[in-house]
Amino acid sequence: MVCGGRPCYRLPHIQCSIADTFMRGLGIRGRELALLAAGDITAFFLALWLTLLVRYGAFPDEKLWALHLPPFALLSVAWVCVFFLTGLYDNHTMFLRRRLAALIAVAQVINVAVAAAFFFFVPIFNIAPKTNLVIYLFISSFLILLWRLVLFNHVAPRRKEHALLIAEGEEAEALVREVNENPRYPFRFVRFVDYQLLATTPDADKKAQALISRERITLIIADVRNEHVRAMLPALFSAVFLEAKLSFVDFATVYEEIFDRIPLSCLRYDWLLEHLAAPRRLGFDLVKRSIDVALALVLGAGFVALLPLVALAVRLEDGGPLFISQRRVGRYNTRMTVYKLRTMRESDAGAWAGEARNEVTRVGKFLRASGIDELPQIWNVLKGELSLVGPRSDIEDLGVRLMQEIPYYLVRYRITPGITGWAQTHQHYAPGNISPQSVEESRVRLAYDLYYVKNRSLLLDVLIMLRTLKTLLERFGITLRIR
Repeated sequence: MVCGGRPCYRLPHIQCSIADTFMRGLGIRGRELALLAAGDITAFFLALWLTLLVRYGAFPDEKLWALHLPPFALLSVAWVCVFFLTGLYDNHTMFLRRRLAALIAVAQVINVAVAAAFFFFVPIFNIAPKTNLVIYLFISSFLILLWRLVLFNHVAPRRKEHALLIAEGEEAEALVREVNENPRYPFRFVRFVDYQLLATTPDADKKAQALISRERITLIIADVRNEHVRAMLPALFSAVFLEAKLSFVDFATVYEEIFDRIPLSCLRYDWLLEHLAAPRRLGFDLVKRSIDVALALVLGAGFVALLPLVALAVRLEDGGPLFISQRRVGRYNTRMTVYKLRTMRESDAGAWAGEARNEVTRVGKFLRASGIDELPQIWNVLKGELSLVGPRSDIEDLGVRLMQEIPYYLVRYRITPGITGWAQTHQHYAPGNISPQSVEESRVRLAYDLYYVKNRSLLLDVLIMLRTLKTLLERFGITLRIR
């Protein structure tokens, strides 16, 4: 098709029928995770039943089942956490077939070790299932593989909608690649039209209607705040609302669901006011603050115990100061002083890698990888200047620099910054770096930070803490992924 002398972007054709529904609410990632977890837990309990059948040579009676069910129900929660830490709930895991068997094997060995430790250290249940655990290891691993490799693809939606994307820029291109190169999504883009094409095409609305009919498009994804898209809405109204032939979904919503970050190209004052200007949630803030204080006290006690060893290591290496202080940006763009363990020859300067000759010490490399250098900030958590979870606070000089170069950057400071956060556990930095080292990397971090500001909850905080633990383990080569 040619629109106004310029071709629309025709994407690879697919053979599929129209789905009855389009993932109501578009909770693509959430629905996938819930389905995977439900299948895993079902496999755990079915494996327990089959283990008892194999072990005792008869169908488990009520007494035997009641004896084993409570402890294994508790363990299933821990096992799901192990699956998470080993990457079995990460994006694309169910499609990495060559690595999935080995990954599940590692996770299952860890699960059995967790179960053995549980029964040994928590002897409140009147069973010591040594033989059962060995049998369970093989049966549950087989069932998990069967579920992940075979059954999941039959249970998950397989019919795909034909979709039209009206957007532009790198974020739109990334969305097309992600959706069209992975079979996990219930739709596929067959056409990609940019805003310039809409603006320069005569009778764009009529040609769009013809395109929709010819390509059997049932889903349109576009930024509804764009002026060119808004001009098309009257022509699409009947098909969307009266004839129920089309679904219309906002580009920002789809991008956020798939990439777990906010598309910066969609940021405007109206979007920010709609999604991020909600009143303070006193109940949530009170519970979060209580958790911060309780965990900070526990971590602080551990830090005090480690401090003599760290001081000795620093003294033996270069004899320099143990602590450094930094001026950082706090909530509402206020300033605060934080303390860290020194990890560089001189001090942690407010510069990115390559902009200064300051070198990380050998002790500093360990402190950074383990996160121990951040522990003095517990004092700021107790003072209420920091939270354990939240957008990472910037060194003052870098913060001012980023505020000048990145639009809406200050929005990330609408809430209390944190020691760890959504961006730190999701963004991939250049090799050797554990934080953004350029304006472009800081833009991506902002996209993740705004996701957290918009969706923050206690459950999301727990998820970030688990991902932080996983990240720390992987920095030491205790990688639970099979590469």
